[in-house]
Amino acid sequence: MNKNIRLKDGRRVKIVTLVPDDVERLHNLLTNLSDDDTKWSMAPYQREWVQRWLNTPTLIQLAAEHSGELVAFVCIEAWSHPKRRGTGYLGAYIHKDCCDSELFSSIIGLLLDEVKERGLHKVNTEIVAENTSTMSVLEEHGFQVEGRKRDCFYSADGRYHDTLIMGKMID
Repeated sequence: MNKNIRLKDGRRVKIVTLVPDDVERLHNLLTNLSDDDTKWSMAPYQREWVQRWLNTPTLIQLAAEHSGELVAFVCIEAWSHPKRRGTGYLGAYIHKDCCDSELFSSIIGLLLDEVKERGLHKVNTEIVAENTSTMSVLEEHGFQVEGRKRDCFYSADGRYHDTLIMGKMID
């Protein structure tokens, strides 16, 4: 992918696809997440997990870089089991310096275009119910709430939170 996106503040980011050698770059992004991503994700991630991620053959992913540094990473792991054929799971991470931009929405849109070209039927994700900013972006792209899991995410605030299962039909 060779595409540039202009952020609200005028910065331009380049959309790239990562390779297994990008482990350190992606790990660096995952240690500098936005406040929402830090609060509502499973971060921090160990290097071994990041390496496994980038070596997953069914991972469809895009990243954004600015001045050589990764500022966003979105991925959909297409399930390989025959009974999950055509479905995948979405993950998204934004650098703390880019959380107020349109970057998240733009890169999700590009990733959804990519999975459509690859013939995926449906994408699912799960977010903490209080993460309304992420929910809004996902809803803009056609995701709908399909279910709720009660008290299944334990946050740094010492409380359990509900998560929402969201999905989008691709075809």
